[in-house]
Amino acid sequence: MWLTRAGPPAVAGGSSARAERIGGGAPHRLPVPTVPRAARAARWLRSAEVRHQAWGYLFLAPMFLLLVVFKFIPMIQALYLSLTTYDLLSPPRFVGLRNYMTLLGDPLFHQSVGVTVYYVFGTCGFIWFLSLAMALIFNAPLPGKNLLRTIYFLPAIVPVVVYAVIWQFLFHPYGLLNVALHAVGLPAIHWLTDTRAVMPGFILAALWRFVPYFMIVYLAGLQNIPHEYYEAAAIDGAAGVQAFRYVTLPLLRPTILLVVVVSIILMSKVFTNVLIITGGGPDGATRVLSLFIYQTGFQFFKMGLASAASIFLLLGTMTFTLLQLRLFRDDARG
Repeated sequence: MWLTRAGPPAVAGGSSARAERIGGGAPHRLPVPTVPRAARAARWLRSAEVRHQAWGYLFLAPMFLLLVVFKFIPMIQALYLSLTTYDLLSPPRFVGLRNYMTLLGDPLFHQSVGVTVYYVFGTCGFIWFLSLAMALIFNAPLPGKNLLRTIYFLPAIVPVVVYAVIWQFLFHPYGLLNVALHAVGLPAIHWLTDTRAVMPGFILAALWRFVPYFMIVYLAGLQNIPHEYYEAAAIDGAAGVQAFRYVTLPLLRPTILLVVVVSIILMSKVFTNVLIITGGGPDGATRVLSLFIYQTGFQFFKMGLASAASIFLLLGTMTFTLLQLRLFRDDARG
């Protein structure tokens, strides 16, 4: 039998109790070293994360400077000028909201708003569906697909002045469009002088230019959809239209939102082709709001009134954009 000697009873508190017996008071604690706040800030500034962020902001700085100089500052100046009367010769004179009240009672402004809305939604509606259809076609296995994509995309990179001149010739009474109509037995259309035909002609020209552009955007979205989703849908019996409805469209929602918002903004700012082809005629049938702003400010020297019209255009574009964002967000929640 082994005999063991029991040790002294454990004292509650361990080293603290021992310290009380030795020192006769509160336990002695070693001081915790503290890092000064300035040293911590300097260490954080020297960290890799901060260096990466600094390089990112450095690369963004030139573009941000361009936005400030050529976007934000002119917007603030336009807002100020909209509250003044200014003829580009004498100093601006503050008139409050009189320019806005004048525009609300101006029939030419009302006509320009109607023409702009007609052009924007008449063009965008076709762009949304035709560009998606073309993207689906070019996303399918086709012989010479890359060459066909390049050829089809060429109108999107044509300079806007060249694009306007091309369609000015096509709209001519003896231009290619009327030649094609005559070849199929249809009467010629006075594209540039008939108030009922001129805006559909501009919509046709816009589709020729912008459908290839947004087709590429849709095509990028389609190619980012993993093929495994379609394989899983095929296993569940979904193919063709059902796969497009339940796989393609939900996963393409961010791309659709991008196309909708960007197309509305681009179409609402149309200017150069209208100025070159018709100058706003006939009888104001193509005087879009941007052309109305230009004519009011630089032909009639009413810069305050033109600035107020530009604020209306900005607010209208922002309203449609926010509505689309809200609509797509509600659909995603639903």
